[in-house]
Amino acid sequence: MARSLAFPFHIGDLGAPATSARTQAIRHQLEQLLFTIPGERVNRPNFGCGVQRLVFGGCSPEAAAAAEYMIRINVQEFMGEVVQFDAVKVTADAEAATLFIDVLYTLVESGEERAESFSRSLEAPL
Repeated sequence: MARSLAFPFHIGDLGAPATSARTQAIRHQLEQLLFTIPGERVNRPNFGCGVQRLVFGGCSPEAAAAAEYMIRINVQEFMGEVVQFDAVKVTADAEAATLFIDVLYTLVESGEERAESFSRSLEAPL
């Protein structure tokens, strides 16, 4: 099984950079893409979906459809070489300030279909 650098980057027990399974690394890359706000990374200003902004934008079918489209376009642009995007479902709970994202994709190198769920609580820390 292929290995990649672990996220977040850290030094492992043997004094070398820690690694994780390739499937786990792709999941982490997807999570970074979903929750990075465009403009947040100085050298990659177009990187990111910024979906956490949706929590405060209402929970209409139109907003969910726009979010799903935005995610699809970003995954194709930034991860199209490693995953084939199949489906996404976005749900926002405005009262709990939590965003839920379910993604279905296929790994290009192995043809393995994967389903991942992400959630992000957006309450401000005290």
